[in-house]
Amino acid sequence: MPSSAVSDSSLPPLEQFVRDYVEVIGGAWDLVEPRVYDVLLPSQEGASPWEADPRGMLRIAFDPEALPEHPGAQLGSFGSPLIDGWLGDAICRGRSSQLYVVGLNLAPHDLAGRVRRAITMPPELELRVARIRALEFPQAVFWFQATFVTDQKEQEIMPVAIDLHYLRQVRHLEQLLDRTRLAEQPSVPMPEIRRSSVAAAYPIAQDRVVRTLAALANTRSRELSERTSRQITRMTQYYADLRIELEEQRTRAENRQEDLSKFPARREALDREERVRIAELRQKSTLWVNLRLLNLLVIRQPKLLLRARLVRCVQASNSSQRTPAERRPRLSAASATPEVSGLVDLVWDPLTESLEAVPCPECHRPTYALDLTRQRVIACTTCASATATQPCR
Repeated sequence: MPSSAVSDSSLPPLEQFVRDYVEVIGGAWDLVEPRVYDVLLPSQEGASPWEADPRGMLRIAFDPEALPEHPGAQLGSFGSPLIDGWLGDAICRGRSSQLYVVGLNLAPHDLAGRVRRAITMPPELELRVARIRALEFPQAVFWFQATFVTDQKEQEIMPVAIDLHYLRQVRHLEQLLDRTRLAEQPSVPMPEIRRSSVAAAYPIAQDRVVRTLAALANTRSRELSERTSRQITRMTQYYADLRIELEEQRTRAENRQEDLSKFPARREALDREERVRIAELRQKSTLWVNLRLLNLLVIRQPKLLLRARLVRCVQASNSSQRTPAERRPRLSAASATPEVSGLVDLVWDPLTESLEAVPCPECHRPTYALDLTRQRVIACTTCASATATQPCR
């Protein structure tokens, strides 16, 4: 029974899901006619009598109009027991996975020059690239499911990616998840960069999602509050009209000199019913938010690690034998000698073809502006300036 592992973008998402799911569980599918499939399931997958016959064979029709021509077929639609069961099983199976990014250019032209242009530094400093090495950088993509429950239930999938080397959020998530660049095996095996664990990245990812979730919850809560206020206003007006009508009935009964003892009880019943209905409405309109981790994908992407150093040109030490004009600072090759400062590791991302921001060792903020402290330590310009103003001990 033929099956294809290549996704067809022209297919509806549900139909493509069924194809992929059947192949993942070790089954096979055959296209009988457009939107009608014969599916062969493994024995453990076809245990339920409503899913497959004793041979594990099942016919699925995604078009309701095809059911009369295939009486024994199951309707493939959202909400059907078959599809809901497969979706739930797919979620459990796909809790975590690992893929590799392939097809990247690991030998870009004039990399050292592009890195120098990306870094901002004082004019007396020079950035020199000493070594370039291709390494594997793991990045964890967390898919969270946010559930908003009131009188109705809404769900939202919220993905966030964390670079396990720097432990910061990856902004180019769409590029990272480009299916044309993802593979189950690396094109070239590479050593892994020193990195943090997925467990260390999880709180960071959760914090980023909670920020977005708070904004979504506030928006939904405000809309819900406005809708509830309108409903309460209409309900209050409804019971006010009932009380007016009841008062008119009491007036007519009084004019006819009838018994009025029943009207206070009716008025009290109306007031009690109004309070109960409004309380029920407020209770149903309370917003409950639940967040849980749905899936985890570790993407191993090759990047270029550059070991570089900042060099400051200083005046030669024989200034005592020069004239005052010659003692003026000059940075020519004949009169200056290089002073090597601390080393810095830079990361070039071939996927975005850009240099990643460098974390400052002092304030730990990512930056592209580098300078030297008096202790010859590389830091961001803000930290270097603050160090320069401190008195020497």
